[in-house]
Amino acid sequence: MTMEPNLEGKKLYRRTKSVCPECLKQIDANLVLDELEGKDAVLMRKKCSEHGYFEDIISRNPQEYERNQQYYHDYCTIENKKHGERSGKNCPHECGMCDAHKSSPCIALIDVTNRCNLACPICFANASAKGYVVEPTLDELRTIMTHFRSIKPIPPVLLQLSGGEPTVRDDFVEIVRMGKELGFVEIMLTTNGLKLAARNGPQYIKDLMAAGLNAIYLSFDSADDPEVYRKARGVNLLPQKKRVIENCRKAGFKGVMLVPTIAKGVSDHQVGPIMEFAKANRDVVSGVVFQPVSLCGRIDNEQIRELRYTTSDLSKAIGEAVGITNNYIYPIPATSNLTKLIAWYDYSSQFTMASHPDCGFATVMSIDTKTGKWMRVEDWFDVDGLLKWGDKVWDDFVCKNQWPTFSEKLIGPLAKLFGEKVGNVINQASDFAYRKAIKAYFMGGAMRYLKGISGPVSDFIPIMLSPGLETAASFFEHGNNLLISSMHFQDVYNFDIERVQRCLVHYGMMDPDRPGDVLQVPFCAFNSIHRENVEKRIAVQNVKLDANEITAKAKEFLEKEVGN
Repeated sequence: MTMEPNLEGKKLYRRTKSVCPECLKQIDANLVLDELEGKDAVLMRKKCSEHGYFEDIISRNPQEYERNQQYYHDYCTIENKKHGERSGKNCPHECGMCDAHKSSPCIALIDVTNRCNLACPICFANASAKGYVVEPTLDELRTIMTHFRSIKPIPPVLLQLSGGEPTVRDDFVEIVRMGKELGFVEIMLTTNGLKLAARNGPQYIKDLMAAGLNAIYLSFDSADDPEVYRKARGVNLLPQKKRVIENCRKAGFKGVMLVPTIAKGVSDHQVGPIMEFAKANRDVVSGVVFQPVSLCGRIDNEQIRELRYTTSDLSKAIGEAVGITNNYIYPIPATSNLTKLIAWYDYSSQFTMASHPDCGFATVMSIDTKTGKWMRVEDWFDVDGLLKWGDKVWDDFVCKNQWPTFSEKLIGPLAKLFGEKVGNVINQASDFAYRKAIKAYFMGGAMRYLKGISGPVSDFIPIMLSPGLETAASFFEHGNNLLISSMHFQDVYNFDIERVQRCLVHYGMMDPDRPGDVLQVPFCAFNSIHRENVEKRIAVQNVKLDANEITAKAKEFLEKEVGN
């Protein structure tokens, strides 16, 4: 373990709380600017009184990091928490939800099983390694989904079904149908794709579509290098991944998101090839969600420097892939007010999008139909101008609620004359008229920031005019547009409680301490702190599974079904 450095004279970005990688207790942490391998970097430094000093890399691009920090947005929290006695003072150990959380989830995430038809060495949930099966019943899944849909004031409208491998459940189509019936607008499957790649894959995909599936999050670590899969997954899955794309094409499914886990020295050379693969298959692929790998196990500071891959590394690699120097991609919360505004003025499903700026980024890229080259969102909009305009309209006319005095002067007297029902009708009419007026006001101002009205801009205007998941899906499923994003999940080395408190992706599972109740935990807190303890207590059975046997069966399946 290295010596603790002297922080005197170092630029301090902020103080936060983290956890000790050894004992997991809450400890203080500083995010500072310091030299790393001859270059400036943003580092997290923390010290446990028992286990000593730890250091991790947060960003290798301090200028980018500083720019990101302006995009903090707190919007709404969960008003109907069931366990208010959890104060959050010992965050992240009191999840459930605790009073320290500063956002409401956009995505409800449920692991429908921890069983899998692979035995990947980097997986959080693999039952073969843990020796027990966690698999909620259909009734339990309904309880969990109902819990999320009951969140007030803004329930999540996105449901992500994960695992393990969800498709190993014979009743998975029924699970998707249940989610749609309970009101989730967008249902996403996280999958390795083995079942989708099978010979009957197109029909299975059609069954999922009929049940209500909207998106397939396909793990996709490499576009052209089989060795990446052998290292990360234990078997070459490249032919199988391509077969999934073909089967989706045959089924008419257009909502595939490629999800690469980027590990330094293993798959970081694949950023460009994966981008090109998405471009070549954009009739099926809607985008790419890059995920820098979370570091598991005991690792010293020197090893962390060798292994850590950050969003700053990824942003640079994407820039190199599309031919852009000094590439900047806005962090997820940059669009928070804009997305809230366009949902508000059309009574559409609301998103909080108020994540922490260190959690990840997102942008839209398009393909020039004449040259085949990549185009950035900055080629269509003055992005800074549009974001600031959205902030201003949201702050002035929604947050501050600067209504005309019409309601005060007219509604009250009319209610007295004609009764409360008439007053309510007029109040609703005035609310509708007000929102439409703000929509026209916003759109009129937004036109100043458009660079022409053809190409991708003409595709995007319908989203601002008629916002919703349906129009957003159409934007990516029809045309030349791709969502390029990153979500950098935390581990115990770079764990930042401020990020957890703004998490937008929450796990739901049956609560082992409160029978019949649901435990809701932010993504990174669950995977880093709670998963093993909770899963052991809710496991349905102990199992003896051999990882080599699972891998051998996967190879046999691939040879039979895919010809690998």
